[in-house]
Amino acid sequence: MEDQTFDYESLAFTKLSHSQWTDYFLSVPIDDSELDVLTREIDTLKPEVREILSSQGEDETSMRKVLLIQLLLSLGLAFHFHNEINDILEHVFRRIDDITGDEKDLSTISIMFHVFRTYGYNVSSDIFKRFTGDDGKFEQSLKGDAKGILSLYEAAHLGTTTDYILEEALRFTSSHLKSLLAGGACRRHFLRLIRNTLYLPQRWNMEAVIAREYISFYEQEEDHDKMLLKLAKLSFKSLQLHYIKELKTFIKWWMELDLTSKWPSQFRERIVEAWLAGLMMYYEPQFSDGRVIAAKFNYLLTILDDACDHYFSIPELTRLVDCVERWSPDGVDTLEGISRIVFKLMLDVFDDIETGVRSKGSSYHLREMLDELKTLVRANLDLVKWARGIQVPSFEEHVEVGGIALTTYATLMYSFVGMGETVGKEAYAWVRARPRLIKSLAAKGRLMDDMTDFENDMSNGFAANAINYYMKECLVTKEEAILDCQRMIWDINKTINEELLKTSDMPRRVLKQAHNFGRLLELLYTKSDDIYNCRDGKLKEYMVTLLIDPIRL
Repeated sequence: MEDQTFDYESLAFTKLSHSQWTDYFLSVPIDDSELDVLTREIDTLKPEVREILSSQGEDETSMRKVLLIQLLLSLGLAFHFHNEINDILEHVFRRIDDITGDEKDLSTISIMFHVFRTYGYNVSSDIFKRFTGDDGKFEQSLKGDAKGILSLYEAAHLGTTTDYILEEALRFTSSHLKSLLAGGACRRHFLRLIRNTLYLPQRWNMEAVIAREYISFYEQEEDHDKMLLKLAKLSFKSLQLHYIKELKTFIKWWMELDLTSKWPSQFRERIVEAWLAGLMMYYEPQFSDGRVIAAKFNYLLTILDDACDHYFSIPELTRLVDCVERWSPDGVDTLEGISRIVFKLMLDVFDDIETGVRSKGSSYHLREMLDELKTLVRANLDLVKWARGIQVPSFEEHVEVGGIALTTYATLMYSFVGMGETVGKEAYAWVRARPRLIKSLAAKGRLMDDMTDFENDMSNGFAANAINYYMKECLVTKEEAILDCQRMIWDINKTINEELLKTSDMPRRVLKQAHNFGRLLELLYTKSDDIYNCRDGKLKEYMVTLLIDPIRL
């Protein structure tokens, strides 16, 4: 099929309005002295929590500490006590069977399982057999324990490919939680927690969102710990100020690029979205610079994605790929139109970040990132050829190459760049080696993205979609293809959980970045609300919840 050169302004896409978020956040004043006051108050309270975590005692004390760790995770406070938590879990795990042996409380056992699996300890799912009958079904008497049911639902999302009991747990808890919502018998704040959890469990939700929602829930619990609640509020308020400060930095950088006037009118601005995706990869305040780096890479990668989807002809994209392969500033003069702007943006982003990392002796970060960018643009060229009917891949090939084009590997690498010396060269080599964990994340992302975009892709004539290829290859209907892909995603999630437990040659922080990318996928593509393309849906909700709604101290 002969490729065509697009008339940018005649494309059948809606002209997108200017984002009001950029204007809003530029106008928000930031008082560094307020951050200093918050930091001092936080530092005053943290020793009280450390004292609890370091207390000595019998099995019951150890169990209470693990339950406290789950509360710290939910309130967004766990990062303050990283070392203490690791010491506790290492100690308790050695005696996990003795400590939990006689425990009959569903919530307690579910939380213990949840915490240990979250931190990479492979507690057996057989721990839940005490709550099942001879038929393997969970006992109906448990339905009276709403708190325990919710905790078990959360735990069920950490299942692996062999945790069959957790599949039954998910069926059992999902049905009952939906009944609780419909009946409205629980207190309003607990029903809200159920609703939020059914939308996205903690396993796959953004840490900042989990913390903000749980603080509101915990405050309404009659037995809440006033000191912990105060610390959680102070910590989140401090994070809000950090987030707004770095978002302003990113917006100013973007404005200095002065790209808006050069784009076609249908081009998506997506500045705040790029920063928000960075927040999904790092929650903690020490990675503030990392979030700005992530935002810059996100902006670059979304611009490339939009251009490949809607603007580039194959000859244009081929010339861009050649320029990226050579990686010389002189290449700008060989390009025209959108491809010239995109390549110049690539050079600017890498140059800007390189200035910072070279001063810290970490230039190898950029070399690895550049190699991944070259792989990424080649994958985009393949996808464009498939979309235009030049070539027809198999379903498996589309998912593999599409996972690269979705920026899975590039996103993980730029997240490492933003962590400086916390992550060494071995992490970059690990991503380049394409381990099963990251290949699974890439496949999940491609399937979720294609399922979200399927109807729109077909209406615009783009055939390069996993659903389309699966229908043709397997001779099934659209509905059957979608259902099969949903099952694939569920199975992939179990593989991801399994690999996070099995991977022993990478630091836990590196594995957490892989887990965070899985969270990012769920946040971007869960349900039908793609926040990158729908500013009035979840994007607005997240921005208001995380940055605008005040925390009342």
